[in-house]
Amino acid sequence: RIQILFEGHRMNKDDCVYTKCYCEENVFKLIEKNVNRIDQFYCIFITNESKHCPVWCQTGSNSPSTPMFWDYHVIAMEMDPTGSMAYDLDTTLPFPCPTNRYLQSAFRPTPEIAHFLKESGYEQMFRLVKGTDFLEFFSSDRSHMRNNETGKWLAEPPSYPPIYKPELGHNLQTFINVKDNTLPGRWLNFKDLKTYFNKM
Repeated sequence: RIQILFEGHRMNKDDCVYTKCYCEENVFKLIEKNVNRIDQFYCIFITNESKHCPVWCQTGSNSPSTPMFWDYHVIAMEMDPTGSMAYDLDTTLPFPCPTNRYLQSAFRPTPEIAHFLKESGYEQMFRLVKGTDFLEFFSSDRSHMRNNETGKWLAEPPSYPPIYKPELGHNLQTFINVKDNTLPGRWLNFKDLKTYFNKM
């Protein structure tokens, strides 16, 4: 059990709501649980146009040196008075993890890797969404997790009802569309994301 103390607030990974392959809902529940400090939280959608997005230090990977290739991944970040922290419920890194350490370990921004990612079309993009906006505007009916032909689940869903708002419809695919600007949030590359959190 990994714990960290933020001004008297104890955050425990074991206390978080977690369902494998439903990272967007895991982050929604994490931010929702911290609604009293929601102004400090951001949701980060990680993806790219090719929908082959490498992230290192993931529990589903065979080794720390081998990245997981997600179509998209979602994490949370918190701007605490003592510094920025990253919350990734699928990482092998500490939870939460200092943002600089998380970014360096999970994305390995060496010149060689950066060149490979750019040439291959695997360069990660990050949609930065304020916690308040994420809770207000995110809506999913989980249809993306059903097999198009059989209708069976690709991964068993959470036991609680979908986070679905009829007036918004299923908008997960819009949130992970790197060309979309209709929903809250803005797209940043790795360098700009790191600069953003270092300045805050």
